[in-house]
Amino acid sequence: MIKRLLRSEKGFTMVEMMVVLIIIAVLIAGGIKFYLGYIENAKVTKAKAQISTMQAALDTYFAENGSYPTDSTLDGLKAKMLNAGLIVTATPADGTAGQDGTLSVTDPWGAASNYLYHSTDGISYYVRSGNENVQNQDNTAVFGNGSAGSSNAPVVQTIT
Repeated sequence: MIKRLLRSEKGFTMVEMMVVLIIIAVLIAGGIKFYLGYIENAKVTKAKAQISTMQAALDTYFAENGSYPTDSTLDGLKAKMLNAGLIVTATPADGTAGQDGTLSVTDPWGAASNYLYHSTDGISYYVRSGNENVQNQDNTAVFGNGSAGSSNAPVVQTIT
């Protein structure tokens, strides 16, 4: 009888341990996916807030000057944007001097990704994030636009 009590070992089998580890791994993987989605949504919210601030500055500039900043030269655009409270550092490679500018505000996606400003006629404009893969969708960015001194709320949309 004593031998039988000593031989009856208590504990978990290898299969039970593996099942528990698999369940824990699945829960961790789901948590990481949820966390990364949460971080991306926070970046979009921050970009929208930054664009809203820029839109307010551009609308104020429009109210004072009757048009949004444009110029035939990059230096002229820089001066006008500075009057609006925004700093233009360069013209994007695909842009036209005096119409397009890279703003010196880094968007939430990284140091190499700045906001882009575009206005051809001075009556309408758009500002967009430099990142072109918002919410894991290719060719999308956070856009804010306005016309004749009135701005629309920033949205995520496809780059055209």
